[in-house]
Amino acid sequence: MIVSIINNKGGVGKTTTSINLSNCLAINRKRVLLVDTDPQAHSSRGLGIHIGAEQETLQDIFNTKYEQLYALFYDKSIKDIIIRTKRRDLDLAPSDTHLVDVIEKLYRTYWFFREDFLLRCLEPVKSDYDYIIIDCPPGLGVLAINAIKASDFILIPCEMSRGSLDGIADLLKIIPNIKGESFDNFKILLTLFNYKYASSNKYVMRQLAPLKEKILNTKINRNEPLNRSQLSNKDIFSFSPQSKGAKDYSSLTRELLKIWGDDEKQKEPNPNPNLIFSNHSISIHCRSIKRRHI
Repeated sequence: MIVSIINNKGGVGKTTTSINLSNCLAINRKRVLLVDTDPQAHSSRGLGIHIGAEQETLQDIFNTKYEQLYALFYDKSIKDIIIRTKRRDLDLAPSDTHLVDVIEKLYRTYWFFREDFLLRCLEPVKSDYDYIIIDCPPGLGVLAINAIKASDFILIPCEMSRGSLDGIADLLKIIPNIKGESFDNFKILLTLFNYKYASSNKYVMRQLAPLKEKILNTKINRNEPLNRSQLSNKDIFSFSPQSKGAKDYSSLTRELLKIWGDDEKQKEPNPNPNLIFSNHSISIHCRSIKRRHI
């Protein structure tokens, strides 16, 4: 399964979630590939991976002369850049700052397949992993569109703020255009949650009321060990396995595995598995969120 972690807004916990969800899935004996599509390469650094000048990254897979598009997909494989991490069963496809220049060049040059670059690059390794987690950059540019196109499931981190709500509204408008009107395989994850901010929390939850069936039960609380683990370039399970942050991401992993039908200990049926959000209904929800801001 390919899972994209995406929100139009930056600073909502996309990379933190990508790193710690990937690690927790690996701890649960799932074979995981973390794909860093953010040119800032925060996921790559967050796993403690040093990307030297000699290390090939995603930009090397995308980078090709204009007349060699066919070779892009068949002569160079993503297998050439995958790095083994310190965590057993967790691999990384790293990124670097040159990625955005390469993908924008390809996007401007080719109108065909331009939303499928990433999907086609992942094809050779799909069968090698149980889960491919894509850490997306902020915004809804070429890289984000490629990630959405490649996804079987979309996880949307939502910080308890108005900016994050705007990001969700924009994202839910574009998903049906890329994945089709019937695509509903997404969930919203509340992040940077602090119970002390009762008024802000109530405001965000009111705006998200039309999408309440899509909000995960797990919340990622504001947590100092999570911040410190990022500064140390470690996942939370290596840095502070008994912390609240580790417990939150363990809870998130359990909940997602149940939703994905990949939990042998699952005792309850998946909630609302057939809930469909059509293009029309998503538009209504997005307008509702926007109106509530006024």
